[in-house]
Amino acid sequence: MRREEQNKNMVEFFIAFRHIVERKFQSIFSILGVAIAVTVFIVSMTISNGLNKNMINSLLTMSPHILIKNKKTTFFENFGETVENIKKIKGVKAVIPQMNSQSILKNEGLAKGVLADGISPENVKNELNLRIVKGNNNISELNSVLIGEQLANEMDLKVGKEISIVSAENKEIKLIVRGIFKTGFLDYDSNLVIVPLETMQILSDQGKVATEIGIKIEHPERVDEVLNQVRNAVDPKEYGVISWKTINQNLLKAVQFEKFVLIAILSLLLIIASFAVSVILNMIVREKIKDIGILKSIGYTNKNVRRIFTIEGLIIGVFGMILASCLSPLVLIALKALFKAYMKGGTYYLEELPLYISQKELLIIYGVTFVVVFLSTIFPAARAARLKPVEALKYE
Repeated sequence: MRREEQNKNMVEFFIAFRHIVERKFQSIFSILGVAIAVTVFIVSMTISNGLNKNMINSLLTMSPHILIKNKKTTFFENFGETVENIKKIKGVKAVIPQMNSQSILKNEGLAKGVLADGISPENVKNELNLRIVKGNNNISELNSVLIGEQLANEMDLKVGKEISIVSAENKEIKLIVRGIFKTGFLDYDSNLVIVPLETMQILSDQGKVATEIGIKIEHPERVDEVLNQVRNAVDPKEYGVISWKTINQNLLKAVQFEKFVLIAILSLLLIIASFAVSVILNMIVREKIKDIGILKSIGYTNKNVRRIFTIEGLIIGVFGMILASCLSPLVLIALKALFKAYMKGGTYYLEELPLYISQKELLIIYGVTFVVVFLSTIFPAARAARLKPVEALKYE
């Protein structure tokens, strides 16, 4: 009995495959419809994810994952003990005391308001993921400064050039440009200068103090796990603790909404492709009414007939997904090459097209496609199964 059932299954698959082959033109277009819809979905998601990830990575180059500020005063005094306590927390990669102040940068008659960020030379060298495009990131000398690439272009600054920084307290100091960096985040690269922490302390005339403590963690996306531990390690009445997600919540909400809209639009493509599969199956049912009657007259049940047409739809869907898995990498490679060629010699900020998609997202896309195609087979398959042998044979 089991062998007979297996033979029947093989026959069902053979009949379904033959129906598809007989209607080559329509079948090919249905497979292409599914393939194009899935390819557009994967390519769009990959580019969107890549751009968002690039933006967040650029943002987190200088922005701490967790920020601690003193609620009572502007300055941290005797922050060494707090730093040591936080370093003991699991998941913390680095603790960076900082001192920043709105300042004015001067160079040969030009002046611009900038944010001067004082960080110790060790943290600049070891903990900040700065991409230095010219010079180096060594600011061990007190008269050193690092500037963003966009700022350097605006102010006509080069490595080795002497500039002036005027602090909020109206104190001026001469500094030498040691390096030019590029984070990929325009706001940093056009408005930020990095100087030694001790230099900022001298400018503020407040002693060994800091305005904030930045914390870098191993997994920024799981910042909430470490955030609660940091809050427990400091006095909540004296210190305010905030994560990068909270600081940039409006930006992250905009990114999430954009992704939601993109997925909603791309899902419509899959639904349209599934309609094409449903239409093809309906046409096959109408053409094969006599064959359905013959199958039923020799003992095939409604379930067997329904399964034949379901298999037909799934074959189209699976072939479409296989074709999409071949087309997607080719399209992405072509877009990356075109992007690089188009941007060559231009003034655009991205040097290459960032691409990223996780295995989980790919599995979800293929899983949803399979389900949508399966649902599109339900009506045609049910219609074929409802036909009675006598009525079906009348169409001869």
